Amino acid sequence: MKSEHVKLALAAVWMLLAVVIVAALGDLKSPSGAVMLAAFALAPPTAMWFWWNDPAETLSESIHAVRRNDTGTTTRRQTP
Repeated sequence: MKSEHVKLALAAVWMLLAVVIVAALGDLKSPSGAVMLAAFALAPPTAMWFWWNDPAETLSESIHAVRRNDTGTTTRRQTP
């Protein structure tokens, strides 16, 4: 699973849990309750999204990228 998909899934689960927790503990009908929900639901996923770095490219991936052309075919050395 790509890290972008993992981030998106974790953010969605967190926001759903945040809505359930704030609904159980707080008052969602007041403006302050809506602000509390927004802060509680959006702050951690936003921080995770920016601070969670993708894994570094492996040696195998970098070699494979060098061997490919822009068209996706492999390059071969031409003998003189």
